[in-house]
Amino acid sequence: MNTSSTLALAAVLAFALTGCDRLKGPDPASDTTVAAAPAATADSSPADVETPVRPEAVESTAGIDWEAARRDMTSVPSDDRGAGAFQVQSGAEAAPVPVLLPTGIVVPQSAEGGVKFQLMSDGYFATYPGVDYDIVVNGSNEVVGARESSALSTDTEPTFEATASGAQVAFSRYGADYLIEFECKNSSGEAPTCIGEDEALEIALKLVIAGTR
Repeated sequence: MNTSSTLALAAVLAFALTGCDRLKGPDPASDTTVAAAPAATADSSPADVETPVRPEAVESTAGIDWEAARRDMTSVPSDDRGAGAFQVQSGAEAAPVPVLLPTGIVVPQSAEGGVKFQLMSDGYFATYPGVDYDIVVNGSNEVVGARESSALSTDTEPTFEATASGAQVAFSRYGADYLIEFECKNSSGEAPTCIGEDEALEIALKLVIAGTR
């Protein structure tokens, strides 16, 4: 084979090899493309929520100013102490709070049961039946997170509030809390009216001390 034939054969072989490389496609090993890393997935679980710590309501016994109660009781004539048909004990057998009762309350003769007085573990309640409304006087030494049991509270003025059954008046005295409830008997509707604010406050202001330790 002469020289020109050899060169021509070499050129044909080189061209054939180049075509084969093109048919194979790029060499995976030489591919410089870097696959993107998968995106980090956010934690789908909800974050822990810190709930506020609420102080527990602690029930305790109010500090009663018995000295002031005894001083006031000595200034009230026995006939004006509002006990009426029942006897209010004093001394060691007395209620755990000074007993305050209304005066000048006229109980109808037709009232069933009459006036009632009941001692409770934390105070007392007294019930006075009436024509238009019944009166329930409550006294309590129970304190729920309001003040320390050893601290004497200051007196507060009576406050009037209409209720679903009538009205009520609340106040504090001697360290105890008092509530006068007026329960309507002949009124109807969602907001029965059987006693006005002035009348209810007058009854509260005329309470007298009827028993103390």
